[in-house]
Amino acid sequence: MRVRQTGFVIRGGCAFCATLALTASAAAAAPFSFDAAPGRLPKDVVPLDYTVSIVPNGDALTIAGTESVTLKFRSAAGTIIFNSLNETLRDVRLDGRPVQSVASNDEQQLTTVSLAVPAPPGKHTLTFTYTGKIETQPRGLFRQSYVRLGGGVATMLSSKMESTDARRMFPCWDEPAFRSTFQLIATVPAGWATIANMPVAARVLHGAVATTTFQRSPAMPSYLIEFTAGDLAALSARGGGTPLRVWADRGREQDGATALANARQILADYNDYFGFRYPLPKLDSIAVPGGFGGAMENWGAITYNDQLLLVTPRSTIENRQQVYSAQAHEMAHQWNGDLVTMGWWDDLWLNESFASWRAAKETDLRNPSWKWWEGQDAPKERAMHADAFGVSHAIEQHVTDELQASNAFDPQITYDKGQAVLRMLEAYLGDDTFRDGVRRYIKARAFSNASGMDLWNALRAASGKDVGDVAAGWIEQPGFPVVSVAAECDAAGNRTITLSQSRFLLRGTDPGALRWKIPVRIRAGVDGAPQAVLLVRDGQSAPAGRCGDALSLNPDAIGYYRTRFDAPSFGANAKSFSQLHDGDKIALLDDEWALVESGTEQLGNYLALAASAGVELDARIWDEIAAALSTLEYDERGTAGHAAFAAYARSIIQPIASRLQWDARPGETPDVQELRRTLIGKLGAWDDPSVIDEARRRFAAFIKDHAAIAPDDQSVILSIVARHADAAAFDQLHRIARETKDETEQRRYFTSLMQVGDPKLGAQAAAIALSDEIPPQAAHWRLALVASLADQQRELAWSTFSNNAEMLLAPNPKYAPLIMTQYVPAFFWDCVPLDQLEAWVRAHAPAGMSANIERGMETARFKLAEKNTLAPAAAAYVRTATRSE
Repeated sequence: MRVRQTGFVIRGGCAFCATLALTASAAAAAPFSFDAAPGRLPKDVVPLDYTVSIVPNGDALTIAGTESVTLKFRSAAGTIIFNSLNETLRDVRLDGRPVQSVASNDEQQLTTVSLAVPAPPGKHTLTFTYTGKIETQPRGLFRQSYVRLGGGVATMLSSKMESTDARRMFPCWDEPAFRSTFQLIATVPAGWATIANMPVAARVLHGAVATTTFQRSPAMPSYLIEFTAGDLAALSARGGGTPLRVWADRGREQDGATALANARQILADYNDYFGFRYPLPKLDSIAVPGGFGGAMENWGAITYNDQLLLVTPRSTIENRQQVYSAQAHEMAHQWNGDLVTMGWWDDLWLNESFASWRAAKETDLRNPSWKWWEGQDAPKERAMHADAFGVSHAIEQHVTDELQASNAFDPQITYDKGQAVLRMLEAYLGDDTFRDGVRRYIKARAFSNASGMDLWNALRAASGKDVGDVAAGWIEQPGFPVVSVAAECDAAGNRTITLSQSRFLLRGTDPGALRWKIPVRIRAGVDGAPQAVLLVRDGQSAPAGRCGDALSLNPDAIGYYRTRFDAPSFGANAKSFSQLHDGDKIALLDDEWALVESGTEQLGNYLALAASAGVELDARIWDEIAAALSTLEYDERGTAGHAAFAAYARSIIQPIASRLQWDARPGETPDVQELRRTLIGKLGAWDDPSVIDEARRRFAAFIKDHAAIAPDDQSVILSIVARHADAAAFDQLHRIARETKDETEQRRYFTSLMQVGDPKLGAQAAAIALSDEIPPQAAHWRLALVASLADQQRELAWSTFSNNAEMLLAPNPKYAPLIMTQYVPAFFWDCVPLDQLEAWVRAHAPAGMSANIERGMETARFKLAEKNTLAPAAAAYVRTATRSE
């Protein structure tokens, strides 16, 4: 599943927790075993095959269903226990005979069927009818309302089962280890299209309704079940013999042409890479208008928020990049996650980290002008920032109940850190060796489950290296190391470096003295070839070229660790900074800024590097510099030194902005175009008068002709206009946002409105974010709009969120607890006193979220402390720099 950030930079009881706690640690360190796999359900009775027939009533929000499950009794048993939620079972029979009793407990999300006489080992058939509930938020089977492109409100049905919501659509063994075959039968309005994991086997009309029977699926976990029905139409093609379709609201299917071409390309590449052809008889991609903010890898029928699948003439290059990346992620899951599934949610990273890594690799491969891997340094840095606190958690984290299963989908650790660690391991083993290990893993575990150890064993067989031993520290421990470098020179000028490690923390010290086996790569000199060193002990030494030459311990910023150089080595790097490889510059800037934030290096060192970047046209280098300068500018707001620092920040980026000017030139790559927009946006945010005037001039032309500003440039220009808008300009932009019929454009315009600087206009913007001007399919997007207010309207953003939290979080039911506890404190850290913020969060958080609250509050406390430290340091640096000119 792909999780989209919400703008926050985003239970049942446990009847068998004692058993689960005993088996979890052993399962994590061993190959997958069904009997040892953690979970709440007993394993004496297991499902082999389901036939599920549903008649959903979208108006009444009810499901009428019948179910037949072929069971294997592994031993004689008198009870059958499975998951259910909001369902009533009737006429329950085993092998045609009535059972003794049925007890469903929604708090436990369990149904217990008691038999009159224990059933013997072997196959048996459980049958029943049931009634259930259609949800209005994306969990289980849900109803989605949306505004059609031509106007008018329509509804459709779709499903979202991960991680524990299949039980909301039909009673089942809703844990990933219980792989079964499924046949779905659904009766819906005759005019609707129906899509599920498998192709249609039969369709029978009954007047106004039609019953569709889908082919039986391969064995798979219940969370991958998919069913969508509505007034949809599709574009079709074939990819390597596999039928491909992209579905959308009827009338918008042509917007799926780009995604269809992407799918053909990605499927061919993945068939080759994994060495195992896509095994299902078709692959559908479904654009759900709204529903949820990301996408879901249902086997053979992937669902996407329509903004992540459809491309229109008004889409930007960023929209196109998001579509390609999202497809590459979800299609990677068809192998990592669907064909091979983690045995329990502790190993969720086997799904998500792998899909994120493979998607980045594919996106970079097929779109080299995007410089995708270079751009992935940004999510890696977000992960490292979150991971640099003592309250961080490991990629592999123990899960005991439904709430924890949802919280395991941490975007920064499970996705971004996991992706970065896998890339580092790939570099350590070599691309071809890593691929061969992945192929062994997929082949060995196809149509089954796996643990991390299964992957490490496959990689060890391919490489001859004990990969599990190296990987354990990165997967099973929180945090990451900083590698300290001490250089010595001999009489001939040859350099030897001595390396040591410690856990990198932004605050405090590491009481556990954690250690990692670090795949360090050393580049000596500007153009030296990287040399691999596995750092396993402090005091380890290695040759490192000539003294005085540049030195990188993380070439191309691939490693998930920091580097701290001694003074001579840092001086050599600073002197050669303009000549370094772009990736080496990025790593040096990333690490130096993190060291400044941790208080172990001086701000002046970083700012001197930034000032020496010159007019290098590398988007990620300038993204990093601009982000650091933005942090300092934000921290300086309200102080006497703010105007001087804003002027200083402008002076750093103006030379390259002047070189790029405002308009793209023929032959420019997308990353250079994005760099132009980044710099213009920062200059506007830092009150550059000429930039503000030019943005207003272009907006005046835009009012008369919306083609006057290209879609790619609209967000940055309109945000500058909104930030400095008077009532008339605000009303003009609001009218344009309100009148557009294209939701992609609408999102750009409304987001720009949230940047408004005037407090009275800010109140209007907040009201708009909560109003019915936001279409029903974009309800989950309101949270991002309110979050956007905080840059200019801190108190307003907090009051708007806190007074409407239930409404704003409702469209994200799975992630609402994680957002509330971990991201709300980190985002609103300076909008309200921290003691009040923490009290509010604790009062509104579900039980069992204390660890997440601590993570959020630790980040909030750090940001406040950082502001109190960096603001005076930045002011002092600017005063000194000004006097020296």
